[in-house]
Amino acid sequence: MVESEKFIRFSVSLPEGLLKEFDKVTESLGIQGRSDAIRKAMRDFIVNYTWMNKRKGNMVGSITIILDHDTPGIMDEITELQHKHLELIASSMHVHLDERECMIVLAVRGKVEDVEKLNNEILALKGVKLVKYTVMTPGAELP
Repeated sequence: MVESEKFIRFSVSLPEGLLKEFDKVTESLGIQGRSDAIRKAMRDFIVNYTWMNKRKGNMVGSITIILDHDTPGIMDEITELQHKHLELIASSMHVHLDERECMIVLAVRGKVEDVEKLNNEILALKGVKLVKYTVMTPGAELP
């Protein structure tokens, strides 16, 4: 948010139960007040809407993978994909969940279509149980 940005007050009508749930979540997250929570929720809504309708250009985000590391060759295939896509993968984190399952989080950036191809390559690997693809926009593009 820009320091000199003008703020506008507006009112919203909501069902009482929805507002109570919103306030509970806001408080549990430690967000300081409804206005801040609503700004954050609106940004998330805008990013998701824009993403669903645009699906082109540059993006930042993450690909989170749950895999069975006992599947023969899976770790080598994941490493090979990371090396193949150095221009898209800014960072990675490997977490051991239990004796068999691992979670790998890839921080990605680049052209949407290239990141989608990487996501699909990962999804096609034997031993990959779940892939969650999260898209954000660069901070400068957020209102």
